[in-house]
Amino acid sequence: MIRKSQLVNALFVLGFPLYGFGSYIGLKQGISKGMMVSMAPFVAIVLLRAIDLLYEGNKQRVLTSTWWLSMAYMASLSASFFVAMRHGVPGVQTGNALLSTLLFLAPFNAAIMVLHYNRDTPDFRFGELLFVGLGLLLAINVLGYAAGIQSVGHSFEGRANFPFIRGIYTGAHVLAIWALMLLFKLRAPGQRPVAYALAGAAFLLCLFFMVKINSRLSFLIFLILCILFTTRAMKAARGLYITSLFTMPLLLSSSLLLYQVLSQPFFTALLQRVSKEDVTTFNGRSYIWVAVGDWMLDDRTGLLLGNGYKGHYTLGMLDFVAVLWDEPRPYNLHTHATVTEVLVAQGIVGVLLLYIILWRAFRFYRERYVLGHHLAPVFAGFSYLLFIWQLDIFCYGVEIGHAILFCMLAPLCYQPRAVSPSLLK
Repeated sequence: MIRKSQLVNALFVLGFPLYGFGSYIGLKQGISKGMMVSMAPFVAIVLLRAIDLLYEGNKQRVLTSTWWLSMAYMASLSASFFVAMRHGVPGVQTGNALLSTLLFLAPFNAAIMVLHYNRDTPDFRFGELLFVGLGLLLAINVLGYAAGIQSVGHSFEGRANFPFIRGIYTGAHVLAIWALMLLFKLRAPGQRPVAYALAGAAFLLCLFFMVKINSRLSFLIFLILCILFTTRAMKAARGLYITSLFTMPLLLSSSLLLYQVLSQPFFTALLQRVSKEDVTTFNGRSYIWVAVGDWMLDDRTGLLLGNGYKGHYTLGMLDFVAVLWDEPRPYNLHTHATVTEVLVAQGIVGVLLLYIILWRAFRFYRERYVLGHHLAPVFAGFSYLLFIWQLDIFCYGVEIGHAILFCMLAPLCYQPRAVSPSLLK
């Protein structure tokens, strides 16, 4: 007989590949249909818990303040879509705004339900479930790519374009997160030589596809974190969270130095695209980031509460970029960083909520990493998100990085007495 916890765990693991497949469906058959596919396993978990609640008499309060902060952030994110509807942003309608809200909420709350259903399992490993789910997502993409299935999202000819994911750089980010978690399986080769060899082969495959995708910034961040975790220097590292907050200004102010680094033979052989103009402007992203900075300093319209989803379109902030990039529809653009997208759409309030949430998660996971806890691999993946949300849209809205990030927050959102003892040891 299948236990309820086993069913919930299976749905959670399958949620990640289906999230990716839903992105493919959405781009081919309509965004609403795709979102319904992406959220289906996570919604099923939440509905299962809702049914159980109807039969339970004593409802113990188990949610922490981190859950309330996370829900407040998501309420701000969801509200931004309805503000966009009021502003007449093309493509934003009641139906897809409601579906987007469900897609924000479902993976996060489903992850908390996973903790609930495994609360009496002494050897429960939440990090392993997350690792397997992301591994399955990568597996269907590698197999789809090998089978010649064409990506219908953001892609480039001649590079590895995963089909079951929203865009080429999304694939690089998921590879980086998974490979960093995989590092923790590359230890003590003499004890489990076969498992070690398989993990090593999987890691090399990740490196191969990261190079094929050819995302310079993500590869550089991955490489630095990989060195820190492999040498275990991360245990002694201080100020990582504060440093991450200044990732964008640090890169903008050191773009010439970055070009000198990336133009070395090792990187030119791997990354190939190392032109000075491309590197120093981050493939044109610096124009967008500077425009957002100018808005903060000179305009400040909606700075406190935001201008709604695609607020840059409402303000005409990126019209000049649309001309530079020959894009006839400025509403299709985004600000190429989660932090700037949140700032423009949800204002300082939205960004501050996210800063507080990320700080709590950083403290939680770093403590477990230092103690050698089984959640330590999640800290490696989380550390990557801590930097990449400053440089890419990966962690925003319906992007799968948002789901991954908030699933990682789940262990912070249950009261210690309510979770499996394995989360606390």
